Amino acid sequence: MDDASGYDEGRIPRGWARHPRERMLITPLVAGLGGLIAFFTVVLVVVWLPIHTFDPPPSGDWTPLTDTALAGRNLFAQNGCYVCHSGYSRPQDVRHALYFLYPKVSQPGDFYGSDQSPNLLGTERTGPDLSQEAGWHPDDWQRAHFYDPRFIDPLSLMPAMKSLFSNKQVEELISFVQMRSGKSGLLRYAGQLYAKHVVTANQGFPQPPTGFNGAHGKILEGADQKVPPGQLEEAPNLSQIERGYWLAPNPLPVTEQNLLRGKHVFLERCVGCHGLAGDGKGPAAKFMSPAPADFTSADDACCGGDTGPGDFYYRILRGWPGTAMENFGDRLSVDDIWRVVLFIKTIPNHTLRRDVIPEPEDYIVWQPSKELLAWVKSTQQLANNAGFDKKAVTDPYMQEAMRLFPGLAAGDHFFLNGTTETLSLQDAANGIKAIYQDLLDRAWAEAKARGEKLPPESQKLIPPEVPGQQ
Repeated sequence: MDDASGYDEGRIPRGWARHPRERMLITPLVAGLGGLIAFFTVVLVVVWLPIHTFDPPPSGDWTPLTDTALAGRNLFAQNGCYVCHSGYSRPQDVRHALYFLYPKVSQPGDFYGSDQSPNLLGTERTGPDLSQEAGWHPDDWQRAHFYDPRFIDPLSLMPAMKSLFSNKQVEELISFVQMRSGKSGLLRYAGQLYAKHVVTANQGFPQPPTGFNGAHGKILEGADQKVPPGQLEEAPNLSQIERGYWLAPNPLPVTEQNLLRGKHVFLERCVGCHGLAGDGKGPAAKFMSPAPADFTSADDACCGGDTGPGDFYYRILRGWPGTAMENFGDRLSVDDIWRVVLFIKTIPNHTLRRDVIPEPEDYIVWQPSKELLAWVKSTQQLANNAGFDKKAVTDPYMQEAMRLFPGLAAGDHFFLNGTTETLSLQDAANGIKAIYQDLLDRAWAEAKARGEKLPPESQKLIPPEVPGQQ
């Protein structure tokens, strides 16, 4: 109907075309089908094609898994361990190299073959990257850690596995952890096994219990070992400490503030193994051989041949291979490590008791014994430090021996206490090589028996320089 101006809503001006009726061109059915096609196209390109078509050659660091390690890998995947612990070390990751002294950026060829493919990448770095975990801790440390991570690290967020895995399964998991890092990790693990033999033989300890059996046993005790004539009793222990630290004093002043900070760090990091009383009877101790150190002896604090401030500092900084003492050099500041060393020297005076503030008068001053001074003057002279040798070492087994026994020089040669076994850098290199080759031969034989795709036999040999060991 026309209004007063003569405009008709039902009519359009002359020469104009009426707008066509609107209608939906994409129906819900078409939209749904399109979405499914797009989704599965992404899955095909991003997931299926890489798995079935990407076939890089094995890297120089690659090695297959044993049957036991493969069973452990399946448990690791089935229980979602990869969600918190990545299996791929990336240089752009903010945590790269945080937990390990010798990191190695992962290469595609590290995950060659069906026993390690697809790689367990992980989606979140709640826990440390485990792609290079092999060989950094001995098996007894791993057992205590799987049983209850708070035994090892009171601050850990990881759930306890004591009710989840059987004794056999935890050994399978440990085998996977120790063999997953290629030749570089396998070499570290061989070194760890050799160092375990050295420290248990030297201190008269039996081998640690397997599985979770340690939780139901007693803390192991060592036997008094006869010291070879003319040899310093602590010489084998000192061989695992860089000799420049043997007579080093603590550079920090003995103040209440430093001692209190040292106590705080000790309670936060160390009581799982060394105990709330510092007597080496923490909840993890039942799993370990040798047992954790007892700091309650005033005689050891003042006069031990391997209990000087520098000795303690080096062990906290770099760990003690063969024992469960791990390195804290990437997690504690230098000053905090020295503060812990200060505090340890007060523990015989009961400073770990609740509400006790350690005072400077509680500190026990260490003095090098006459025997130690005579030893470093006549036999293992401080100036003959292996690190001062200008000749580069390229043999990977000798490199590993020097890492495990930084207190040994090329000419050092003496006995483990209570045995006829000699200890030298060459002995260590030979022992590590024998263990490494046995581990590698077994892995190749078992992989071949189960029909794994293996590269030529030449790939089996260790390269002159193992990646990640620089």
